[in-house]
Amino acid sequence: MSGSPTSPLSQIEWIAPTADLLDFAHTFFIMRADKGEHHDIMPAYSAQIFIFVEGTGTLHFPDREPGHSGDVTFNAPMLSAAPMTLDGPVINVGASLTALGWAALSRTPVTEMHDQSVEADAFLGPEVLAPLQRATAQARAGERSAQSLFPEIEAMIRAAINSPARKPWMEHKQLLDAIDAWLISAFNPPIDDLYNNVALGQRQIQRLCKRYYGVPPAQLVKRSRAIRAAMLLAHEDLSVDLRDDVLGAYYDQAHLIHDIRRFTGRTPKKLANEPLAQEMLDPKGHGRAGKTVRE
Repeated sequence: MSGSPTSPLSQIEWIAPTADLLDFAHTFFIMRADKGEHHDIMPAYSAQIFIFVEGTGTLHFPDREPGHSGDVTFNAPMLSAAPMTLDGPVINVGASLTALGWAALSRTPVTEMHDQSVEADAFLGPEVLAPLQRATAQARAGERSAQSLFPEIEAMIRAAINSPARKPWMEHKQLLDAIDAWLISAFNPPIDDLYNNVALGQRQIQRLCKRYYGVPPAQLVKRSRAIRAAMLLAHEDLSVDLRDDVLGAYYDQAHLIHDIRRFTGRTPKKLANEPLAQEMLDPKGHGRAGKTVRE
């Protein structure tokens, strides 16, 4: 992809899920961009559902085929940052899914599918997907607002997670809750803290962590640490104590720069100077993963 970042997204709005969907979605969102072509970088997000009511988008995944916006599109969990191109004007609505949400909707381990975009009908039958597809067509025709799609997305998620075929994924919810709690307990939580708090063997924990997150715990904490550090460094109101916590989690500045570049596509210095980086790394957009240590 050629070119440098153009004007940033004019707005990203984060909308909290309803209480019954908190285990499956970090957040809902609507983002907009002005007319023209925009180039930027998407951080290593969890899985997403996205619908382009206006405009189109393309993610340029490392070592994989580009992911293009389609009808109702699933973006599989990302293990590294990816450049993106938006052709505006853009109105994009969607949801950022938890590890359990991706598993329940896709029934696909992250080790088998990550860093790629797939049309939702690859996972969901017409009885679940058709109402949202009809609503999407109406929004694109100007017959309803983009915001009115959020209840339809919620209804689709509910229909999918209530399907008997998806129930087996729920048996690992306790482990996923434990992993979430471990990840937000510190910037660099000891792996033994996870092993000692879960009534499973280390090999089973590693296997299930790879199934739901794409990597074993040691790799997962590295990604989580970089994203959380980037969230804090992207905002000017970072306190001295929090800054010390971030820097103390890394061996040296080179280590910090390497990890943040890998998972956000930016250097720490650029995080505080790019409005889009600040929008995409807003803690509200990451649910429990956006919790800071000193809250």
